[in-house]
Amino acid sequence: MEKTILIVDDKYAIVEYIKDVLNKVDSFFKFITADNGYQAYKTAITEKPDVIIMDYDMPVMNGLEALIRLKRNTKTKNIPVIILTGNTDRNKLKSLTDHKAFNYIKKPINDHDLITKFNNALILSNALKQIKAEKQKLLIEKQKTDSILKAILPAKIIHDIKKTGYSTPQKYKNVVVTFFDLVDFTKKTRTMSPRRLIKELNEIYSAYDEIISRYNCTRIKTVGDAYITTCGLPHPNENAIFDSIEIALEIRNFLINRNLSNPVKWEVKTGMYFGDVIGSLVSMTNSAFDIFGHTVNMAARFQAACDPMQINIPKNMKEVIEHKYRLIERLPHKVKGQGIMHMYYVHHPAPKPIFIPQKEEILISNKPVLAY
Repeated sequence: MEKTILIVDDKYAIVEYIKDVLNKVDSFFKFITADNGYQAYKTAITEKPDVIIMDYDMPVMNGLEALIRLKRNTKTKNIPVIILTGNTDRNKLKSLTDHKAFNYIKKPINDHDLITKFNNALILSNALKQIKAEKQKLLIEKQKTDSILKAILPAKIIHDIKKTGYSTPQKYKNVVVTFFDLVDFTKKTRTMSPRRLIKELNEIYSAYDEIISRYNCTRIKTVGDAYITTCGLPHPNENAIFDSIEIALEIRNFLINRNLSNPVKWEVKTGMYFGDVIGSLVSMTNSAFDIFGHTVNMAARFQAACDPMQINIPKNMKEVIEHKYRLIERLPHKVKGQGIMHMYYVHHPAPKPIFIPQKEEILISNKPVLAY
């Protein structure tokens, strides 16, 4: 790769002399020039040379002032700078190294000294660029890893693992667990190619992910066609029930709209339950976070007892949301291990009351009539 060398001196003859000497090292260098420190500083920002060779004594801005600016700027601070100087004062020479000049060359210029120090500067420049490239690769890999972790673990669990190396099992209170299950999944996918099957699931689950990302909720995992989410974990969420309902309604609407143009028509059965859960990493070797307990089991059973394109909720959720949503009370269902339980379908948001005054009543009592 072509190397760019910035030569800075107000004397044209010296600039040409340095070019001639460095051409003996490599005839494919790209040389750019400047005749004062300020111009050198501006050029270095835009051109990003591999090495700068700069005179100390110049008009407008001398080499030391330009060096200080270069080292303060994040875009140019790592460029090795060699200073040319006829000054032999120890304090001035020390100020160059104090301000991070790579090296200095005393005038008159000795060819061997110039070539040796230039080659060392070029080696440093190449090493710094390689380190930067490796850091960028590591950053990209880290971002990929973080993205994968975010897809399978709650943010707090990731933080705990990074900080301590493990995550302590914890009981989470007031959590909504939701099971979304595609209807007749096995039957519909029996004749699909593996590629088509994954394409269908990828499109559907990507949409689910986008929907829940807009609420304070977390996807726990997918098991085949089952998509499991929680609201209120790992951080408490006082709107957990409402957020869960909105997610379920949006997912149902997404499938309704998708079915209008997609050849495979999907329906979903949604079961929810509200209560406490235990959350923990199942194994540190595969970083699989999972939830356990009565609430999880009941959410699965409410999903199993649900009809296609319905959202099945228990009584303790119904009592919280009935003022905002239109609900349909179902016949009581027998649930394994629990006996008879009340279940409710979330039909759609309840209409807002509209006050329509009637002429007769305005004349008689001036009281509006409540109409739906």
